[in-house]
Amino acid sequence: MLVNSYRPLLFVFMILSTAILTSCSKGPDVRLTLCQDLSQLLLNGSKDNIEWTEHKAIIKGYQDLEMQIHFSLTRSNGVEKKLQASCFYPYEQDDIGAETFEMPTSAYSSYPVKMLLDGQKVDSKQLAQSINKVMLMQGKQAIKNLQEKLRTIGQKKNVQQKT
Repeated sequence: MLVNSYRPLLFVFMILSTAILTSCSKGPDVRLTLCQDLSQLLLNGSKDNIEWTEHKAIIKGYQDLEMQIHFSLTRSNGVEKKLQASCFYPYEQDDIGAETFEMPTSAYSSYPVKMLLDGQKVDSKQLAQSINKVMLMQGKQAIKNLQEKLRTIGQKKNVQQKT
């Protein structure tokens, strides 16, 4: 009898677990996404149109990983400028496991310690403040995505119950 009283709770737990796991599915490398978001924030808060054209991870053993991105910035007046940004992530893995072989960048920190934007070094204090802002924005977006997935699951559940 005790199990029956927990069924609604178990059902909610299963839905939440599924939603969280699907929202954490593999996508672009977090270091790439963070570097792009930092670039966009530092270039006057993403008011201009940015088109990401190329990216590459430059791994030099135990030295910092360089996540290099190339992009075009189109100003509101139509002027286009080609730019490059590099974010440097320190090596921080003690042992090499299967994850490192699958995704070599996973051996490096998730937060850059240095950034170059169009050849200019971003001040470390400004970089730290920008990382905080981007993390907050990404967190809000993750919550929004999760809420949307839960809403979709709820709508599917309602449709199934009606049929």
